[in-house]
Amino acid sequence: MEMPIGKPNIDRLISAFLLEEPSDRVPHLEYWITSKKVYEYVLGKTYPSIEHIPPRDIVWFAEKIGMDAVGVGLGWRPGEVFSESSLEITHLNYVDGVIKDWCNLDKLGPEPNPEPVFQQLEEYIKVAKDTGVGIYFSLGSFFDATYLAMGMLDFLKKLYLDRAFVEKLMDVILSFHVKVARRVASEYSDELAFAFINDDICMNSGFLVNPRVFRELFIPRMAKMVQPFKAKGMIVTFHTDGKVKDAIPMLIDLGFSAMHPIQPESNDIYELKNLYGDKICLMGNIHTPLLAYGSRTEIERNVKVHIEKLAPGGGYVLGSSTSIMDGIPPESFLAMIEACHKYGVYKKVTAPL
Repeated sequence: MEMPIGKPNIDRLISAFLLEEPSDRVPHLEYWITSKKVYEYVLGKTYPSIEHIPPRDIVWFAEKIGMDAVGVGLGWRPGEVFSESSLEITHLNYVDGVIKDWCNLDKLGPEPNPEPVFQQLEEYIKVAKDTGVGIYFSLGSFFDATYLAMGMLDFLKKLYLDRAFVEKLMDVILSFHVKVARRVASEYSDELAFAFINDDICMNSGFLVNPRVFRELFIPRMAKMVQPFKAKGMIVTFHTDGKVKDAIPMLIDLGFSAMHPIQPESNDIYELKNLYGDKICLMGNIHTPLLAYGSRTEIERNVKVHIEKLAPGGGYVLGSSTSIMDGIPPESFLAMIEACHKYGVYKKVTAPL
């Protein structure tokens, strides 16, 4: 479908990450669009599944909606157990993890083969050339992969009864992700717009575990993941659900440039802007239930308020509070984007001659 929307420009997004006002408008970015209907609505094509949408069409999608970047991702999440949902929309629900003790480490299985992902990355770089759409690399992480591999209750118990086992499992998973980070940084730093690390480290009340213990586990390991990117001068952004007020200073110290998605259930994004807006870019916060059930007028009003309060001075990227999933009408997704283009224009003051 044709929409009166401006073109993508990766420089616009990078400016926001660098806490500068972009030259034209507020950027918007969705790290995860998992609704096949949204792609089909925008592109006017049908696909057997979302996995069958080729890179050229993902980039075309970004061009049509004026989104400044698309990503290619890789992560290792061993030992997870899922069950199939009985809802009308079939999907898998996480149930438990199987790596419960030292004797279960053989259930980790082999590390994922990264070659298909790197081949896909090459294709994305090729088809995005001269489109204005930047390519980023999305990398999983070690903390949530560890507690999901064990199951949350077993993770919490072992953390206090056998922390050495937890750290061993964490280090095995970390090792894979560090190897990927090193390869991405060494081979693609000049071709990628930025790197993105996602690791759910918080819940609605804050850190998932005791803050002191969490920092001991997380900071030195995450420093190893970030180091290859920072050594190449790459921008790195971070995702976690939950309340992030206490996590943001730690992430700033680790060298992250942006925080995603600042869920409104857990955070006051305007408070965070006042506290940290000169140190880290904030991304997202448009409530997913609003996109799923709100009217076009309500969505537009909410976007307008976000832009008025968060955009001045740069450092804000508009997007949803989680992802664009099944259940969000394509029209509502586009209402958010169109409102961003309508209200997100930066008014430049020209000095008199």
